[in-house]
Amino acid sequence: MTDQEIGLAKAMLKRGLKNDVVHFHFNRADRLISSGRIAQIRKGKYGASVAEAAPDVVDAFLLDWAARRTAESPGSAAERAILLALFAQTGGAWRLAVGETDRVECKRTFRLSPEQRFADIIRSIAGLANNSGGYIFIGIANGTFHVDGLADDQFAKTDPAEINRVLVGALDPVPQVTASVLQIGNRNVGVLHVAKHDHPPVMAIKNIGTEVKEGTIYYRYVGETRAIRPGELRRIIAEREQKAIAEFSQSMARVAAGADATLDLETGEVKGKSGRLVIDKSLLPAIQFVREGDFTERKGAPALRIIGEVEPVDLQERERVRIVRAAVTPDAIIRNFLRGERVADPSQYIRAQAHCQRRWLPVWYYVAQANMPLDVLIEELRSEVATHPTSRELVVRRLLRTETARKVHVGKPARLCSQLARGNVTPPASPTDDVGFANALMGLPSDAKGVDQFKPILLQCLDRAESTPGGQVRSAIYRAASRLDEILHGPVETGA
Repeated sequence: MTDQEIGLAKAMLKRGLKNDVVHFHFNRADRLISSGRIAQIRKGKYGASVAEAAPDVVDAFLLDWAARRTAESPGSAAERAILLALFAQTGGAWRLAVGETDRVECKRTFRLSPEQRFADIIRSIAGLANNSGGYIFIGIANGTFHVDGLADDQFAKTDPAEINRVLVGALDPVPQVTASVLQIGNRNVGVLHVAKHDHPPVMAIKNIGTEVKEGTIYYRYVGETRAIRPGELRRIIAEREQKAIAEFSQSMARVAAGADATLDLETGEVKGKSGRLVIDKSLLPAIQFVREGDFTERKGAPALRIIGEVEPVDLQERERVRIVRAAVTPDAIIRNFLRGERVADPSQYIRAQAHCQRRWLPVWYYVAQANMPLDVLIEELRSEVATHPTSRELVVRRLLRTETARKVHVGKPARLCSQLARGNVTPPASPTDDVGFANALMGLPSDAKGVDQFKPILLQCLDRAESTPGGQVRSAIYRAASRLDEILHGPVETGA
């Protein structure tokens, strides 16, 4: 071990870290260190003349180490050991030894809803993503950095997809955030790891309480998150320009070498070393275009990977470029269906239903896009390690046609259902009317005509449900959408 490493080890041992945790930070595959070496340092038998490292040097070392290893193994035992090294026990109590830095922020409590209660954390996530990434520790007292722990199990029970859903509506582009719970002594601390965004700046796209202002770029400075200063913004812009130039140079080099081809958007001609072809403008809407930087290769329909924004030449046939996202939420599944939007990997929208608690979601719309045999899809679902096995089994039963979203209500919903089937449509105007309208749609027969006209109305009901407390309205809307999905895209019903 070098003198610098010995000095760091001495300071870490003084903070109360155990020998095996300290050993973990210095042992490498290309240089194995005996665990007894740390014990010798503790007893003063090795490196006795080396001075102990300064506290700020230790803080910087631990944070750099944690950032590097977390990116490689999020949620692993190794990550937990690294995070534990950021804490120290003094006088029987635990505290965050590094305090708040440009990579670490502390919050006392966690609440995802109402959104105003989560605004402070949204602001912190944006600031860390625009700088170098880092951590938000929840359950740490401000100022003293004592570990108070989480007051309840709200953080542990929160679905990561719900956090992502809130971020999608608040920030653009959306930062990558992973959540975990860390046990410090006999208390639990919530941990949000925010990765440095590859394409900053991350910007707020709406006002949330007094903490988040639309159009503001937040940045994490030492001890505070605030609106970005001109110097840091110029640095981000300069880095984007350098990265764009480097990517363009690499692309041109591949074109020159014959590995890539070029697409002329005026003529539709694709030209490469081995030949050329022309894409007719009538085919462009059927091709899945994805934006550079958001492409993830997954099992499913093939995609044409194009650098930049691609649109048909004919203005009347233009379609909005869809971005491929890693997280498929229930909200995305139902909204894509109601809007009639194509997705780049439909099979993911089917498999995602095995990992959410939402009982009813459109499925046949994505089966039609997946272009895969139904028995293959069912087999893949059955082999999926499902977060919610009951949800997965319901999807399988629906694909086997032994379960249907149709539910015939009595009373007013039944009368309204008859009116809708005859084409007598009056859009609802309140959450109470939304429930009755959704219940009526559930009872529509399989031969109902003009069902497409109900999709934009149901989308308006869904938007109103965002601000409606309780889940009754939303649950009814989801099942109604599933019934429309069966009528429009499902197989012909035989009396199920």
